[in-house]
Amino acid sequence: MWNVIICDGDEPERELLMGFVRQYFEEKKKDAQVAGCMDWPELEGMVKQSLPDVVIVAQNSVDGLNTITSARLLSRKIIWFSDLDFAVRSYDYGVIWFGKKPVVLNALRRAFQCLTARQSR
Repeated sequence: MWNVIICDGDEPERELLMGFVRQYFEEKKKDAQVAGCMDWPELEGMVKQSLPDVVIVAQNSVDGLNTITSARLLSRKIIWFSDLDFAVRSYDYGVIWFGKKPVVLNALRRAFQCLTARQSR
């Protein structure tokens, strides 16, 4: 079973993203536990408690950058979506996938394909 945590301060967007993740795993016929949180302090507690398979950060501008800066120390498997182009910074931080918002299902599929490709190496 996959354990996925999504950090997004925008509740409707977070719920949409959680639905996309559930849909992706249903399509793959795999079980997934998907949880959401609003910010870095909440994410930190959840990561320390459950050791997720992947963390998805979908926060705007500096909030997302600050969360990634801290989260990368706790989790090696991070997918990051932002309204600003942090592609180079995400590479420097070892983020598995970076995408621009708004998050769409096909981008999430590509992110998980990248994640599973890395795991099979």
